[in-house]
Amino acid sequence: MSLEIKDIQDALNPMVAGVKSEISGELKAINEKHAAEVAQLNEDAKKKGQTLEELKSQVDAMSAKANALKANVEAEATNGWTRSDFIGKAVHDIVAENFDKIKAEQAFNVTKTVGNMTLSSSLTGTSQISYVPNSQMRSIQSNPRLYELFRIIPTATGNVTFPRGNDPVGEGSFGAQTEGNAKAQIDYDVTMVNVAVPFIAAYAKVSRQMLQDLPFLQAYLSQSLVEDFNQAVNVRFLNTIASGSTALSSAETYTSTKMVDGIAQHAALGLGNANLILTTHKAWADVLKTKPSDFSVPGGTVIAPDGSVRVAGIAVVPHIQVTTGRFYVLNTDAFAIAQASGFTVRSTETDSDDFIKNLVTYRGEARIELLSFQPKAAVYGTIGS
Repeated sequence: MSLEIKDIQDALNPMVAGVKSEISGELKAINEKHAAEVAQLNEDAKKKGQTLEELKSQVDAMSAKANALKANVEAEATNGWTRSDFIGKAVHDIVAENFDKIKAEQAFNVTKTVGNMTLSSSLTGTSQISYVPNSQMRSIQSNPRLYELFRIIPTATGNVTFPRGNDPVGEGSFGAQTEGNAKAQIDYDVTMVNVAVPFIAAYAKVSRQMLQDLPFLQAYLSQSLVEDFNQAVNVRFLNTIASGSTALSSAETYTSTKMVDGIAQHAALGLGNANLILTTHKAWADVLKTKPSDFSVPGGTVIAPDGSVRVAGIAVVPHIQVTTGRFYVLNTDAFAIAQASGFTVRSTETDSDDFIKNLVTYRGEARIELLSFQPKAAVYGTIGS
């Protein structure tokens, strides 16, 4: 809606007109009286023969008195005016004095030109935001979780000791007894293995403002602490398995046939039956794509419609954290997890100066370690084609 100069003038006219009507009569009377007095002075000057200087002095004194009377009249007329009233009169005078000049200029608007409403032209700030949850906030690598593959042995403390038979187990051997002679004697050697169980732990600090302003954050923190814990445990357990495992001896070139040789070599160790083949996703894919002739796979290999593979009844399980180019044939019963305390996620506002700084500390931890009862009970090999 446009506001013309004339509109401003019309809005101020009532107030100014009231002032003018109030003082115009009094100012007219003062002016008439002043003119009469000046005329009388001129007449008296002629009769008395006064000089121009004396006459001018008398006229100036009378003019000053008349101007003072005018000022008093105007002051009384505007007595009680607010600052807005004086500003209004000043604006009116300026508009009236410059009306023709202002009228020639382009009229101004108190609002923008009428048009289509759009976000870019009609909105100041940001439009309403919709929150959509994201179920894929981060990559999930720990599948399967090695923490769940081995049996757990609860312990009262973080110091664990278990016996391990030596290899060879000792001296002497069984034999046929000759009548009247002593039987064969055997002795066995045992080693006590001591293991310190550490805390696998980490923490994160976050402001209370961030927790309050991002509704998904608390659940995401818990999920991430669990995931990163499992990844750290996987690496630690894989290193324990690899440190004492037996190297595969095979002349085969295909991954699928190498796995068969790995099962045979593990069985020959006499350290229990293998029940897991842990490998990379590439090795799993190599088994599916085996092509010695017409995409055939070794005997005993079963591939289900969903791609899961078993070799001689043993599951082939791909894992993203297995070392590139490797596979392990192992007996999970030869390993166990010593657990002094299970995994927990906790939060506190009293760590260090959290209370003062409005911070919350999240901690995830478990006191666990993988025990290797028979290190050789795992055979490792390199994948082929």
